[in-house]
Amino acid sequence: MLNCITIPIMLFLLCILLGISTKRIFHFRKEKNVLIVGFVAFFASFFLISTPFMLFEIKLSYMIYILEIFYGIIIGVGLVLACKYLKKNKVNIKEKCKVFYMNKYQFILFIAFITMVAYQIGYVVFFQHADIDDSYYLAQTNTYSFTDYIGKVEPSSGLTFLTASKQYALVSFEIIYAVINRIFGVNTAYLAHTIWPVFAIICHYVVVYALAKRIKEAMKWEFCILYSVINLFSGFTAYTDGAFLLNRIWQGKTVFVAIFIPIMILEFIDIYEKINFREIIYLWMILLAGISTTTVAIYLFPILYFCLWLGEGIAKKNIKSLIGLCIPIVGIIPWVIIKLKIMYTAGNSGASVQQSVTGGVDNLSYSQQLFSRFLNGHSIIIVGYIIALVIIGIIADKKIRSVIVYPAIVLFITFANPVFIKYVAQWVTGVDVYWRIFWLFNISMTFIIGTILIMEKCKNEREAVIGLLVSLAIILACGTSVFENGGWNVRSNIYKLDSSVIQIADAIHKDSKEHTKILLMPKDMAYGIREYCGDICTIVNRYSYESFRDSGLKEEYDVLQKEIYNALYKDQIWDSDKLKNQINEFDIDYVVIYTGSIQNNQIPDEFTAIYKNDQYILYRCY
Repeated sequence: MLNCITIPIMLFLLCILLGISTKRIFHFRKEKNVLIVGFVAFFASFFLISTPFMLFEIKLSYMIYILEIFYGIIIGVGLVLACKYLKKNKVNIKEKCKVFYMNKYQFILFIAFITMVAYQIGYVVFFQHADIDDSYYLAQTNTYSFTDYIGKVEPSSGLTFLTASKQYALVSFEIIYAVINRIFGVNTAYLAHTIWPVFAIICHYVVVYALAKRIKEAMKWEFCILYSVINLFSGFTAYTDGAFLLNRIWQGKTVFVAIFIPIMILEFIDIYEKINFREIIYLWMILLAGISTTTVAIYLFPILYFCLWLGEGIAKKNIKSLIGLCIPIVGIIPWVIIKLKIMYTAGNSGASVQQSVTGGVDNLSYSQQLFSRFLNGHSIIIVGYIIALVIIGIIADKKIRSVIVYPAIVLFITFANPVFIKYVAQWVTGVDVYWRIFWLFNISMTFIIGTILIMEKCKNEREAVIGLLVSLAIILACGTSVFENGGWNVRSNIYKLDSSVIQIADAIHKDSKEHTKILLMPKDMAYGIREYCGDICTIVNRYSYESFRDSGLKEEYDVLQKEIYNALYKDQIWDSDKLKNQINEFDIDYVVIYTGSIQNNQIPDEFTAIYKNDQYILYRCY
């Protein structure tokens, strides 16, 4: 459990020192938050370093050596600069702390905000929420770490004769987990589900705090409290940014939507007054860092950038500035082109990606995507959003309108337009995940900014408190706690996996020291195996049909499914000799069989039971 404290601290130190060094090297503005700059620099530099390893299947071990040297130098430089800064500004830091403690109202708001954040982190750490997508994402990490190669082996099964899907190519987020796994020796599931949330949730709220200071310095703590409450009460749907933050912060797409989208908006606020080449470099770093987290960012981030770019143009009407802002997007084009080429030209895998992206486009409904899926029937949220937009449009200055109002209008006219839904879904977003484009409206942030602007009109502190309480009451009335409506339970273990998965995996590890083992078990039990470890291969899993099909082995999979899997787990009737031969034909080393099915069938003599309970028995097949 000590790793839950030490690893986040190490990550914070890395980002802070990286931020100090980056600010000094590129002479970024003093106002930029050191942790945020370091977070961006970490993801961007990691993506740059890992790109050749992803493209050319170079050993992960070599990459770790390079990372240790590179970040070691950066940390050394950052330590020197940090010591100099603290020595020079020790008096100023003390004075700022004294002023902060003297304002009791602000201090109470700060304590309330910290309490909310601590509650959310504590709940995410000590309770568990299962997400079926982890069976692929964390399997990627375990595969990279175990095989020492990136993208060489199909991760959901671990079988070397299957082709890995190219849909997830050129994404470095899961490689970060693999590097931490190799350096600290920490289990991947434990790292993702228990350790990473501590670091990432705090980073999210640091970005929220930075945004609050830029929007209204005097009301920054009210802004932060409202944001934390909206995040918590986003449980009315599984798809908002707040629900994603607390339900799956360990996934790259959540880091993108909860951290990098707000960072981009923050940067466009910063560059409103003046843009220079240093800011263009930083924007490029943000874009690079964002697209490194998830495949969906490869199109969502450029769309967001386009909307913010046009919003800036509408507000300032400065052609020179707009031309300069084109440079960062040009800088990420090589990665976008390579990503698209890999995804759509990878033989059978490319064809399946194309089918999954465009299939069902004719039946796509805008209202169903927005109201039924994204908002889960809570249409009142749209009403509140529109009211907030109008308030911002009337009250806010051009700087705020340029990042909230104008981009929302541009987005609705272009990529989120009901008229263009089929074209956008088919050629940009994909059909099944079209709803993710609604993330770019930044509904939560818009509501909070509108509320803060109204509260700013209060004449005294008492009215401000009443305004804050009324806003919180509206959020509570319209929302539902993520923790009450998201399938949360007290965790059964630190890995937050089904206990039977851990028992089966541990029994196999105890029984065999072979490099890899192939396991056959029911699909509903197989999800967690590849999340837990990388040396046990699951021949049948959630993705096995697509994996066999894309590898040109559809007929073999049909035999596996009908002759073995169905016999064992659906019909629960089999011929002992035939089962033994088929198990040997597929080189299966271990098989899980339901206890209740054994009474009416015979187990092959070669099978040896190595673990059993009331529900199932785990057999060694040789």
